[in-house]
Amino acid sequence: MASKNNKNSGTSSDMPILVRCGFGFLVFVAELLLFGVLGLCLFWIIYYCGGVAWTRDVSKQLNLHYILMIGGFIFFNGQAILAYRCFACCKKIYTKVIHSGFFVLAISSVTAGLMSAIKAHEDAADKHFYSLHSWVGLATMGMFALQFMVGFVSFLVLLCCDNATIKFRQRLLPTHITFGLIVFGMAIVTCLTGLMQTARHTLR
Repeated sequence: MASKNNKNSGTSSDMPILVRCGFGFLVFVAELLLFGVLGLCLFWIIYYCGGVAWTRDVSKQLNLHYILMIGGFIFFNGQAILAYRCFACCKKIYTKVIHSGFFVLAISSVTAGLMSAIKAHEDAADKHFYSLHSWVGLATMGMFALQFMVGFVSFLVLLCCDNATIKFRQRLLPTHITFGLIVFGMAIVTCLTGLMQTARHTLR
């Protein structure tokens, strides 16, 4: 029985060396892209757009919105997705805590980013939620919050009755993974439409 459990555990040490090297390279590329996106956004905002502000400067308030949304939706959400790959050597409960921690950082960042955008529109006396970007963003935030709540309850809270809920969690896991990738894709669309909207207003 012990050998069967070890065989089904799917540890990285069971993979051939070439597969492990290729897998590690892909994770490295993913991390490089995540840090690159956030770094380029910070460079653009600080060097070309004059920095950020919470009040009294509408353009700088929107700059803060860009950083927080890209940081939350792309960077922290991407790190949460990669947590199970980057910390595969840790105990599963530790990996779950790290995964949830990145989600909490992502939600906090996205919430603050939404508030900064609302405040900027109020200070400029503009309309709220009038564009495709804003509605796609709201839908993404709703799905993001639902993903977090379902995952937190199902994969952390229900661990208190592990034996009784293990089959339910095993059936839910593929849906949780697929839904998370869909939310990440929608987050990318949200950020791209926001940047296109900004370019349109800036260049016209």
